[in-house]
Amino acid sequence: MVTTQFTQRYMLALLVVAGLTIFGQVLVHRQLDQQTSDSYVVNYAGRQRYQSQQIVKDALLMTGQAIPASSLQALAHLQRQVLARWERYHTELMSGQLTDLGLTVSNSDRVQTLFRQIDPDFRTIRDQAHRLLDLTSRPVRDRAAEQATLQTMLTHDTLFLARMDAIVRQYSREATDKVERLRTIENWLLFVTLFVLVLEALLIFMPAVQMIRQAVDQLTAAQQKTERANEALQHTNQSLKLTQQQLLRETSLRHKRQLAEQRMRLSAVVQGQEDERRRLSRELHDGIGQMLTGAKLLSENIRSVDQLKPADQTNFGKLRTLLIRIIQETRHSSNNLMPPVLSDFGLLAALRQLTESQREQTGTNVVFQSKLIDARRSDIRFNPAVEIGLYRIAQEAVNNAAKHAGASRVTISLNRRADQLQLCISDDGCGFHYPTPVSTSRSQGLHNMRERSQLLDGTFRLVTQPQAGTVIQVSIPVSVADHAAMHSISSIC
Repeated sequence: MVTTQFTQRYMLALLVVAGLTIFGQVLVHRQLDQQTSDSYVVNYAGRQRYQSQQIVKDALLMTGQAIPASSLQALAHLQRQVLARWERYHTELMSGQLTDLGLTVSNSDRVQTLFRQIDPDFRTIRDQAHRLLDLTSRPVRDRAAEQATLQTMLTHDTLFLARMDAIVRQYSREATDKVERLRTIENWLLFVTLFVLVLEALLIFMPAVQMIRQAVDQLTAAQQKTERANEALQHTNQSLKLTQQQLLRETSLRHKRQLAEQRMRLSAVVQGQEDERRRLSRELHDGIGQMLTGAKLLSENIRSVDQLKPADQTNFGKLRTLLIRIIQETRHSSNNLMPPVLSDFGLLAALRQLTESQREQTGTNVVFQSKLIDARRSDIRFNPAVEIGLYRIAQEAVNNAAKHAGASRVTISLNRRADQLQLCISDDGCGFHYPTPVSTSRSQGLHNMRERSQLLDGTFRLVTQPQAGTVIQVSIPVSVADHAAMHSISSIC
């Protein structure tokens, strides 16, 4: 609102100053044009004096005694021209219509009065000049009449010149008065312009400067306040960042502790499972297995089988065959729960035995490959936890390939890549869309393999596509395995 008022006042002041300036310029140009016209009028009036004197002079020459006829005719011709021009100038000055200059002037009352006063003298001189021309053109000249006419012209010419001088002076005086009026008007315009500028300074610029100063002071105060607020915000932000970093560290530590605790619990669960499997395997092998073996030996020591009826002999044969199969399944179950070769000879031997047993049980072509195998060394061992974990992963992967993927060939490889011990199980089975498994049991198996990899600080990688087989890759850091074993591996690789 305030800025609108200042803008309106400023525009009004500019319009007033512009109007005064334009008015002054128009007035000056107009006065200059009038001054030019006045100078022409004064020049016209001055010519009338000169032409009047020329007429009287020619009249004196024409009335001379010894003037030749040819000169008299020339003077008469010149007299007629000057007289015609003198009459026309006088008429134009009285009417204000200057045809030669294309100007129209407005004579003042004083000038018109002077022209009325000079008009009788003008008419007398004009009439006498025409009469003299008529007298001098006659064959017989009348000297007395010529002299009387000349005398009349001389008498009225003196009056004409005096009154013409008065007219010229009046024209000059009026022109001077116009200049003075113009000067007065210009002074007033200057005064009004200065007054408007002073008002503009007092009513517009000074309040505007004051308002701008106040605005600048307010902006400066606001800037200082903003800077203080920014400093406070920066301090608060720094505190928040420190708090956030502390929270992140605490959260990270808490998460790491939770992961460690979870891993410990999971490790304990897995260890418990392995212990339970070892116990069950021992019970199957040492308890039920031995009893079944004893029963088999007792059945073989029976000598009176031939005395039995044929049907009983057949049933007895079936019983012995079933007993042998039970012993084999018990041994197989005991071996699956905890193969003795794993604890006795290590992971390499256990994986080799796994491939052989799977070929016998499922008919699947299971192949084991490893650059760690050396004919000169057969006692390469790893950390027991690493051996058990990798063996269980390989066992689960081979079972999945044989049962669910319908694979005809499974390849198990155990090698070292840089600082990683890498176990890879690949098959040519049907594959599936990952991460959506084909069955719940297989999904649980993948989950178990991933959990075992994480417990060993390793990575689990699964690559599979429908009808493109499956590749499972587990990488365990070398630092997790036994250092002595890894040193042996490094020397072999």
